[in-house]
Amino acid sequence: MPGSGGLTSHSSRHRFAARLNSGVRLLVKHRSHSWEQAGTVALWRYTENQRNCPSWNLTADAAGCASLLALLDAFEADGAAASRTLSITSPSPAILRVPNNRSSAWIAPSKLRLSFSVDPGEWSFPESMEPAMLSIGADWLPQLRRAVAGIPGGEGDYSIGSSSSGKLWFWWQSSAA
Repeated sequence: MPGSGGLTSHSSRHRFAARLNSGVRLLVKHRSHSWEQAGTVALWRYTENQRNCPSWNLTADAAGCASLLALLDAFEADGAAASRTLSITSPSPAILRVPNNRSSAWIAPSKLRLSFSVDPGEWSFPESMEPAMLSIGADWLPQLRRAVAGIPGGEGDYSIGSSSSGKLWFWWQSSAA
């Protein structure tokens, strides 16, 4: 049959097209799948004196913030459910001085599983530790992006999220961090 590329039956052409399409889908990877973490990200919760800083606390160096922003942008561009695991650095004494929660005990996970949900209103940040898990939908991306982008400029001391589904506090890093 002319123009069929050597495929002689309708079912052969259909199977070939199906294989070709599945191969193309493998080539069109989500941006979030090729994302690689850079910099440092610190995440912790206080186990005492939670009145001042309840829930999770986050800061990152400039490279860590840029890396997180790239991941959030990739989630938005992909528009599909996806997740990535970040390595977490324990907060240093200089980082812990910024929220000024005195000498309150704290705990930090070694990993954070950041998930993008197809539910636009999703925000879930339970107190689970290994890994810590934050799930967000598209409605939360602008707020999370703005908060992370503000860290290198010294912005912080506020949270996003809700008391019922977990808040995330943002902190700048002192020059000693």
